[in-house]
Amino acid sequence: MPKKEYWDNLWSGSPALDKELEKYKNQYLTPEIFNCMSKYCTKRGIKWLEAGCGPGFWNFLFSNNEKIDFSVGVDISDCLTQAQAYKIENKIEPVHFIKGDILKLPFPDESFDFITSLGVIEHFDNPQIPLLEMRRVLKKGGILFLDTPNRGLWSLWNRFFPIDEHEDYYSPDELRAIAQKCDLEVIEYYAKAFSNSVMTILYNIYDYREDCLLSRGYHFGLNYVKQAVSLFDSVLDNKHGFYSIIIARKR
Repeated sequence: MPKKEYWDNLWSGSPALDKELEKYKNQYLTPEIFNCMSKYCTKRGIKWLEAGCGPGFWNFLFSNNEKIDFSVGVDISDCLTQAQAYKIENKIEPVHFIKGDILKLPFPDESFDFITSLGVIEHFDNPQIPLLEMRRVLKKGGILFLDTPNRGLWSLWNRFFPIDEHEDYYSPDELRAIAQKCDLEVIEYYAKAFSNSVMTILYNIYDYREDCLLSRGYHFGLNYVKQAVSLFDSVLDNKHGFYSIIIARKR
């Protein structure tokens, strides 16, 4: 797993939080998390943990959700200083941040009704270790929403453009098997956003540059390519989408 310094460097170069939040509002995971919460978290007063929260994008996006009573993000990075400053500046009361290691979460057993961990377990040699720790702090009957890069296009991409901080990728079936080994009841498992995976590759082939006419033309053309590729989402999403997703319940 990458050391703390890696995450500090990664998040220090990211755009301002308010600009990033605008992008996340239209991210494919946003409706998935909302639908999961609406469908399986039936009561109000939810205590929600985001394990590996980065600068707290998801905590902030869902801070006004009427079901959530308490929201906390845990991350090892110093980016939580930025998140805390944004919280204070915008007077976002239900959201809290704690610097900590998700392999040793600073909470008692059965503390949370809902846990999300998004793009995290692929950084571990053994994904069962963080999953078991999340299970420990999840209440009986509580819900875990987890996503990680799907094997397939990600493995192909990694073959030509290695991502050193990623240990492995998991198909929805593989992710389901890992969760079941951790004694979690898997309710749903699927992949999402096939077009997103294709477009990520295409966008990264040639970086956008405002001062370069060729770069601007290439990225303008990709808008039409995206519309065409997205037509295949309904057919290819479930197996070949960008990310594998599981929704699981603690027995």
